[in-house]
Amino acid sequence: TDDVEAPECGFVKSAVLNAWNSKSANEYAEMFGFTKSEAGFYGLVEAIRTAQIAMGLKGVPFVLRRSEIEAIVGDGDGGGDENVLFQGFYTMKDLEKALEDDFLDAARGSTDNRKGWKITTVSNPRGDSFEEARMTYDDVLAALEKGTVIFNAAGAHIPKLAGPCMAVTDAASTPNALNLYVTAAGKRTSAPPHTDKQDVIVVQSQGRKFWRVYKPLDPSLKPMADLFARGKGDDDLPLYTLQETGELLVETTLEAGDVLFVPGGFPHTTGTALDASENDDTSLHLTFNIDTHVWDLDYLSVRRLALRRACVPDTALGQSRDEDNRYVGKVNELPRQIHEDMFEMIPLGFLDEEPPEEASVDAVTAELIRISQAVDPETAGKVEESVWKETVEQMREHGMSLLEIHRDMYLAAIEEGRTREAEDAMTAHLNTPGKRKTMSPERMQRLSLFRVQRYYEQINSTKDKLVQWSYAGQPGAESSGSAIALPENWAFTMPVKVGDQVEANLGGAFFPALVTKFSGNAYDVKFFDGDQESGLERSMLKLMKPPNLAGEEVDTSNMTPKQLKRWKKEQEKKIK
Repeated sequence: TDDVEAPECGFVKSAVLNAWNSKSANEYAEMFGFTKSEAGFYGLVEAIRTAQIAMGLKGVPFVLRRSEIEAIVGDGDGGGDENVLFQGFYTMKDLEKALEDDFLDAARGSTDNRKGWKITTVSNPRGDSFEEARMTYDDVLAALEKGTVIFNAAGAHIPKLAGPCMAVTDAASTPNALNLYVTAAGKRTSAPPHTDKQDVIVVQSQGRKFWRVYKPLDPSLKPMADLFARGKGDDDLPLYTLQETGELLVETTLEAGDVLFVPGGFPHTTGTALDASENDDTSLHLTFNIDTHVWDLDYLSVRRLALRRACVPDTALGQSRDEDNRYVGKVNELPRQIHEDMFEMIPLGFLDEEPPEEASVDAVTAELIRISQAVDPETAGKVEESVWKETVEQMREHGMSLLEIHRDMYLAAIEEGRTREAEDAMTAHLNTPGKRKTMSPERMQRLSLFRVQRYYEQINSTKDKLVQWSYAGQPGAESSGSAIALPENWAFTMPVKVGDQVEANLGGAFFPALVTKFSGNAYDVKFFDGDQESGLERSMLKLMKPPNLAGEEVDTSNMTPKQLKRWKKEQEKKIK
């Protein structure tokens, strides 16, 4: 089909291309010994930031063609067609080597465009030994016959992807992540319609992929649905619904070397069923996540923290507890402009050492107060101005800590990659063609599941400190929970119930999730982005906060009618 691109998409594209500064990107790359292709990732995001394009619900999707990018920056590594900037930067050959070098985990997505996007595991251990438990390239190829294979947080685990991930993180000055998506050619649906919490930058590296991007849905029509996780888990977002009622903004096929920007909350769907040769390459693309909403760097999240710090009940919106999803409920019934303002991210540059004027603490505080007063003047008026500013300052400190942890994590992966290259060069003569290399015990200790874990622990600690800070203003906060001693490893041993906020262990890395079901010692969870995982053991779940052993008094005043009804049913079950 012919490409579809709304007029506003073209305007934003032009702004980004005009803002691209190859000199700045190359200077950055030289500092870390990066290739010119890696410099391109920095230049891309720096251009997006310099152009000051809107993101999130106020954003606009756009496409950058390989030829348009090359006209500005030239060839990736100085010649030839083998690696032209983003084209061929990461291929199936690279993935095969990554699986040989490490112990990686992956998921496979469902392909029914009438239902929500379901996620299942790829690897099935063949035995108890390390080698038998390790996912193989053949496992990935087999999974590709059934759907898209997804490597989450690939920038932290795969050294070759750590450089681009760090470049994007530095250019955006936000703690970001990178996912790797692999899809066989000829798949009519590779990802059913869904939305994401992150603003994403898609870079097609190999093969081709067809995309449709739609305007965000009206949240007031389904207020209890998370606008950032539509079409995921149990929330169905059929393609025919979007085709009948949605507004199509972009319909295009990405070729290797092309780039697509999709703002958070914009429904999109993909496929590889193209009018092409049967010899089409497997599609492989990198998705860079601008994770502002993941790390609470939006006005809705900062408002909640400020109200909690000031001990002011949120009578307007509710959803004030840690376990509440702040993106559902009454907030989705606000007038459109106020709703979009609440969901808007804190401006890029907020975490710079010297933020620009529009992202300064004073500017962000003023905007936070303005939006909060628009939501509910009475509630906002109960919070002293000093608390609003104190909260913004705390968020900046929190975000800068997360940013530094992410940079350290990517630097560690880059260093590991260079170490592996040196080791491989020294032992190349010992390798047997066609036989998988056996890892030494020393190299096993450096596997990504061990390397990444310590950084996730730092991230968890940083998140815990922010939550503790927000509750510090509560009466009796210092003595809360001290009456009954908790075991040292309570997070992994205390009882877990449906609705508890946890962090689930996936391949050695912990990700925020909500417990949705359990049977015996098997737990089902839903992740922050709507993905689900089933059958996890208790030891794989880490409670985010200790249970109140003395009993918990629940405030139902801010619950919606549906939430109150659901809560009452839960209490009746407990009594029975």
